[in-house]
Amino acid sequence: MDFSKTRISLSRKPTDYSKVQWLIGQIVRGKEMFYPRVVAGSYLNVGCGPNIEPNFVNIDYSWRPGLDMCCDIRRGLPLPDAIVGGVYSEHCLEHLALADAKAFLADCHRVMRPGAYIRMVVPDLEMYARAYIADLEGQSIEMPNQQFGNRTGVNRPVAMINDLFYGSGHRFHYDFRTLAEVLGGAGFKSPTKRAFRLGEDPRLLVDDKFRACESLYVEAVRP
Repeated sequence: MDFSKTRISLSRKPTDYSKVQWLIGQIVRGKEMFYPRVVAGSYLNVGCGPNIEPNFVNIDYSWRPGLDMCCDIRRGLPLPDAIVGGVYSEHCLEHLALADAKAFLADCHRVMRPGAYIRMVVPDLEMYARAYIADLEGQSIEMPNQQFGNRTGVNRPVAMINDLFYGSGHRFHYDFRTLAEVLGGAGFKSPTKRAFRLGEDPRLLVDDKFRACESLYVEAVRP
């Protein structure tokens, strides 16, 4: 692995370097021997990225310090049936093609206990659409992801819409009705639109404030 362009600092741990993290991911991804024992009632933080939550089983494709399971969720969750007490996922589902998202949610249903809640947080397509139409009608508005900046040099609402659809490897976007339908198809009941850090299960209210400006929060229960 080439570190010739990497600035090495004695104050940094080896695992702080992205190249080292990539290499560890290649070694441990999908290898159950590296996973912790998951106790009954555990909560999952799926697609966590850098947002490692204490007291959760943190799952992501890319390895980083603090991650519990490095795996590809498109291949299923490496957990037994009916063991999980709750599932949280923030800005992960939109990175999956719709068929993969449906399969992932069905697998969440499989591993969850009856009565457990799932909390899905995704970019809100309706929020973007309403802001775009308001701009066309001459209203003074800010796009939901205004804070992320516009480096394109073109009209900001159009640039922000394009960033939503083509930025960061996004594959499919949801409004409430669509996400509720997909959750229902996976076997969940009572999908409900929630708000930032408001919901049925207090343990699942770990939403990232930075993402609140553009997010749709939906909870559903595993019957």
